[in-house]
Parts: sequence; structure tokens; C-alpha cells
Amino acid sequence: MGRLDTPLMLQRGHPKSEGLGKLKKLDLSNLQLQTKDLDLKLLNRLKQLRELDLSDNLLERLPDGLDLPSLQVLRCANNQLEDLTPLQQFPALEEVDFEDNISLTVNDNYKIASLLPNIQKINGKETASLLNHVKILNQELTSRVTAYWENYQGQLDSSAQTKDIYREFVESAVKEVCYGPESLSDFIQWKVKMIAQKLVSSKLTQNEAPSSPSTPSAPLTPSTPSTPSTLSEDSLRHESRVGASIQQSLVKLQAFKWKKSLSTDHPPSKKARPSLPPDAQPVSREADHSSASGSWSCRQTTPAEMEVEGQEPVELEPLHFLQCHSKGNSPEDFSTQLWACAFEPAWDEGTGLPGGVSQTVATCGGEAVCIIDCQAGLVLHRYKVPGEEFFTVAWTTLTLVTQDGRKKRSSVLAAAGRRGVVSLIHVRAGFCYGVIRAHRKPIAMACFSPCQETHLFTASYNKRISLWDIGLPDYNYQFRPSQLLVLDASATPLRLCPVASCPDHYLLGGCEDGCFAWDIRLNEPQKRRDCEMMFLFPQGPGRGHKRVDGLGFVSEDVVASKGCTPGSICLWSWSQSLAGRAGKQRVTVVILAELQWSHTELSYLTLSTCPEKAFVFCGDEEGSVWMYNVKHYLQQHPPSRASVAPTKILKWPDLSARGRKMNKTLINTAVADPTFTYLVALTDTNIIAIWKKL
Repeated sequence: MGRLDTPLMLQRGHPKSEGLGKLKKLDLSNLQLQTKDLDLKLLNRLKQLRELDLSDNLLERLPDGLDLPSLQVLRCANNQLEDLTPLQQFPALEEVDFEDNISLTVNDNYKIASLLPNIQKINGKETASLLNHVKILNQELTSRVTAYWENYQGQLDSSAQTKDIYREFVESAVKEVCYGPESLSDFIQWKVKMIAQKLVSSKLTQNEAPSSPSTPSAPLTPSTPSTPSTLSEDSLRHESRVGASIQQSLVKLQAFKWKKSLSTDHPPSKKARPSLPPDAQPVSREADHSSASGSWSCRQTTPAEMEVEGQEPVELEPLHFLQCHSKGNSPEDFSTQLWACAFEPAWDEGTGLPGGVSQTVATCGGEAVCIIDCQAGLVLHRYKVPGEEFFTVAWTTLTLVTQDGRKKRSSVLAAAGRRGVVSLIHVRAGFCYGVIRAHRKPIAMACFSPCQETHLFTASYNKRISLWDIGLPDYNYQFRPSQLLVLDASATPLRLCPVASCPDHYLLGGCEDGCFAWDIRLNEPQKRRDCEMMFLFPQGPGRGHKRVDGLGFVSEDVVASKGCTPGSICLWSWSQSLAGRAGKQRVTVVILAELQWSHTELSYLTLSTCPEKAFVFCGDEEGSVWMYNVKHYLQQHPPSRASVAPTKILKWPDLSARGRKMNKTLINTAVADPTFTYLVALTDTNIIAIWKKL
């Protein structure tokens, strides 16, 4: 297709007319148009045009100089757009669709909302919450840039040229002023630059204009925020292309303080649990319908904590308490159970290797998976599948190839649950790009192989574990998953972890009937396999339990497992246990230590490990998180079988909201990022607790 001409535009325009100036709708989709083919002289005659469709073309950008004062709807999906800032030419624009432009990300949604305050829909979704979020971000960034200027000008050399100072200030502000999640870094830098340039322009105007004695010029100050910078009840959403939705939400519930007014209702659960004590049931929900999302207040309290003498103290401060998995976004939902969370892998951009602090965590429970910035307390995305109940999430980092052949490392999240389907979510792009129908029964857990970025293990209630190659999606997000192995279990597998010292050889699993290991080498001909080893724990009084519902490696050799011994967590050696195997299927574990834990009989309170810091974490039925620094026991030979007290018991704080209180809840899981900077706990009562290590 060559350049546009008048006959074509009249043919594809509505209403039918002999002049371009009377057209109100124009469909220029699927014409193989490039940016150079857009004739500005012709297009600028469309003074009454309200809707323009440029979808399914080859546009690299929208040209500057377009004068379409009446344009309200613009469709430019499936092009090659890399920049949407030219949309600021259309002040009357209310709706824009730019899906399937591979270079565009969620940052561009924020840029559009910043440039077009009247925008009502982006990619078919309402923007009210997005606009509110952008407003709050603008207030916070304006405040930070202004404060940075005050500090910056105090260090200036008085002999420097004014314009050079301002130019260098803008460059410095873009580098140094940081706020918000990493996923919005492109928007944040772009916005900081705009604010800094506006501030500089104001300063230059003040310097060049003559001062009047009666009206002295005042320094630029940030506008007073109409809402606090700590966000409380704003949300923004956009739907995915695969029947699910990703909801970018700012539903931030500040520390609510609860008490013991508790009902006897049992929330739905993966497996029935024994009744809790009367003062440990979910909070009774007396109606308070003043707000759909709730308006939460915070009263500073210091949670009760216990520490063991003789160990290095561990100090944590509570950051946020969030309620973002609610059914219908109801603040009265305290029955949704939250099951699993995982931190996004952090990468050193300089070396391309894993490293650094990850502050982005994925959580799952009920119909939703949430992506949360731990530091800011912001829900960045919310992926929702009606009728699903998500039980597990797992991250990997894939090397994706763009349409022009560029390679880019991107985080992909796998989420699965009751429907037996694995959803693959490209988090930065903001949508679920595909699903794998992995099992006919619910999936209890999923985890990626540490040595093959596309290999995913899924454990199902059909007593099977599958190894999948999820494949690498192309620039159109087409991918071909394949099943590599099927591992049979004698009962439901609950926890999975590749053996740290040989992750391509053995998979360790905690099941309803014990702890097992499977040979997962792909060079073996048999693709369906039974377990190769069954691990036996020493029996004694009160040690009749077989279920292993907590499992993780603390080092390349040491395993932490929970379930076989009530009231404790076992630390045992993989290598020493296998040394006495002698080819037998039944292997007696060599226990290094037993970590003292709650004597509750409740199951499925899973543990987690932080190998870099040699820590083990496990929540309990009272809302406490038990933390163990086990570095000493990783190096001790022979094993001591010592009974180890927790390094710290982090007590559940007093939380309140709208006059109601809760001081107990049940912690399903507690997970720290690899550097132990943040600790996230998920509860049975739809609350996510985030602490930060001091």
C-alpha cells in the first residue's frame, strides 16, 4: 500500500460524503500502512473525525503535526509502535487501543494517562483508577524532584553557567530520583524528566523576568496533595487477551488492628483442617458497606517478638498489610485463603547474572494472582480467572526475541490451581499469553528447574508429577509446550524441589504419605517413572505422621522438612543419607538437627528457606512466623540431632480497620526474598503481611 489518497479515505469513511471534512469515522485498518504513508495534509482536513482505526498496519510511530481536534477514539492495535507520546496531539481523545504492539508495556498506559487526563478507556478498560494513581505518583514525584533541587542547588559552584546547571540538574534528577516499582521505572524516569524540565523552565522564567518590589517571585513548591502518598483505596485494571484479566491495583490496606470477635465459619480450603480454637477462627464480618474497597487506617504498634539469647538479633519492621485477593474487591472478604508466594528473580543488568534485591512478589489465593511491590505496598498487577482457585506460583526468566530480532530477558510467572491449568503470564507486558492444560485434577504445586529456564514441574492431586517444557514464545506469543516426563506417586504430592546439588538428576517431593525422590534425567529412555527413593524418618513416641507438607533446601546438601515429626522441623543431610543407601529404595535420613516449632496438629502450614542467609521460616496457627538461623548446623559433622530453638518468633501485630480488630490469624506460608530484605506472610483470612529487615 502506498500513500493515502482522497478516494480511498472517502471510500472507507462514514458517513458517505464528497468531502473529507464531513467524515466522522474512518477505517484505515489492514492496509500495510507505514508511518511515511500517512499524508498529514489529507488527514488534517478531517476536522470532524471522531473515530480513527489504524489497526493491523506497519506503523512505527504516529507522525507529529496531526491536527484532529474532534478525535475521541483511536485504534492502533497490531502495529510496530514503540512510542505513544504523540497521542498528546489529541486533547479530546477518550479511548485508545494499542494492544499487540510488542514494544509497548504497562509504562505506556501510565504515560497516556499522564498526557491525556480525559482518557476514559485504554485497551478496552476503564481508566478511572489509573488516572488517580498517576495523579498520586505525580504529586509524590513532584515533591521528590523539588526536594532534590533544594539539595542540589546547595552544592552548586556559584561560577557555573545557569543553563548548564539546569541541564545537568535534569540529567541528575532522572538518575537519582527513584520511586515506585521496578516495573514502572521507564514511566518514572520519563515523568521525573518532565517535572524537572518544568521546574527548570520556571526557574529560567524567574531569572529572566524583572522582579517587582510589590510582588517578589516565589520559589517553586510542590502542590499540596489532595490525598496522602500512601495509597489506600485506588485500583486500576486491564484485561488479558486469553479470557483472564490482569488488574493493576493499588488496594493498599494499612495496618488494620483486629481482635477476638470470631465466628465458627470455616473458609474453603484445599484440604479440611481440624477446628481451630474459638479465639482463632476467622473474624466475624459485621456489615460496613461505606466503601467498596475499604478505607483503612494505621495505628503504630510494636509487635511482640521473642528472640533467643546468644544469637545475632534479627530486627524487622512491618511495612504493609494488604487485602487484595477479595472476591468482588470487597473489604468484607476475610474467607479467601492465600496459599503461596514467590519473589521475582533479580538480575544484575551489568553481568546478566542473578543478583540484587528483589522487591516484587507474586501471591496467589482465590481467583486471583497479585504482583506486589513490597517496598511501596502497591499491587502492580492482578490476574483473575473466575471460578479458579490458585494454589501455586513460580517464576522463571526467559530470553524472548522481538519482531526485529532483538533478544530481551523477561520474567514469566506460572500460576496454577484447582482447574489443573497452568497460566503463563508475561508480567512486564501485562497479560497472560497462554495456558497449558496440565492435569485433569487440581495442581498443588509448580516449580521451575534451576538449570533449564523453560522446564516446569507440576504436582497434581491425580498423584502425578509432570515435567513440561513450556517453550519460548515468539514475538506473537506463539509457543509450543511439550510434556517431557510423568512421575507417579502413591499419594498427592504437596511440595517439590529439585535437589540442589544435582537439579538435573533428582527431584525431591513431599507427599501425603512421606518424602520421595525421582530420577528426572532426560537422557533415560523411560518417560514415565515411579519414585526411586523413599525417605524414612526415625520413629519414636508421637512420630506416627507420614505427611510431608514443608520441604526446601537450605544449602546444596541440607534439607528442611516438616510434617513427619509433630512440633518440629527436621534438618537432614542429603549426601549423608544417600551414603548409607547401598542401592535400596528405602533410605533412612540422617538428621542434623530438629527445629522447635508449634505443636499444632494443623497441616499445610508450609515452610520456606533462604539459602543465601541460611534461614528457615514457618508460620503457625497463631499468626506468628518462626525464624531459624541454621548456619551453624550446615557445617556441623557428624550430626548432633540437637533440638534448636527459633532465632526469633515474629508475633502477629494488633491490626484494626473501621473499629474492628484481629490479633490472630493462621499463616499458610512465609517467604523471604533471597537477600532476606523482605518477608511476606500469607494468611487464611485474605491478609498479606509484609515486613522489612532492618
